[in-house]
Amino acid sequence: MQADLGRKVGELATPDMLVMDETSCVAEAVKAMKKKDFSSVLVSHKGTKELVGIITERDILYKVVAENKGPFKTTLKEIMSTPLITVDESATVLEATLIMRNKGIRRLPVKRKGEIIGLLTLMSIVGNMPGKSIEAGLIETGVGANITCPYCGSGFESKQDLSKHVDRLHIGSGLLEGDLRQI
Repeated sequence: MQADLGRKVGELATPDMLVMDETSCVAEAVKAMKKKDFSSVLVSHKGTKELVGIITERDILYKVVAENKGPFKTTLKEIMSTPLITVDESATVLEATLIMRNKGIRRLPVKRKGEIIGLLTLMSIVGNMPGKSIEAGLIETGVGANITCPYCGSGFESKQDLSKHVDRLHIGSGLLEGDLRQI
């Protein structure tokens, strides 16, 4: 099935979402993300179902690991991106893509009558557009299929290679790979 830029985002949004209370610690979120193989968590207001923010793997890396904050002491409220930017299910893929580009985000919760019904990701848009020949790397980095390090400009073939590079060179010696030695 070929998606086009006029397609409604409600058709592409996945209803599978991980939602956690803002008082949860980052370590709990990471465990849940790993278990469900999710790259983000929607954050709800304390004791309610009202969604107030989102955290991503990048938030954890930059706001917890890089800042030497303890994942068992840091709450989701401390690192979440807020306010939560959303899109209505009737919006087009083009409209959603422009919101993502303009806001510098890769995930958009999708609403129906004020309630979040799913999550739209940049990768879900790209993955559903085979006839358009859009490279994921082009949309995310603007430099074609190669992925570029935002710190030094080095090129990589995969996100995993970039992550290892950032971990080893820019953060510390293997911190994310379990090597806690300090340089």
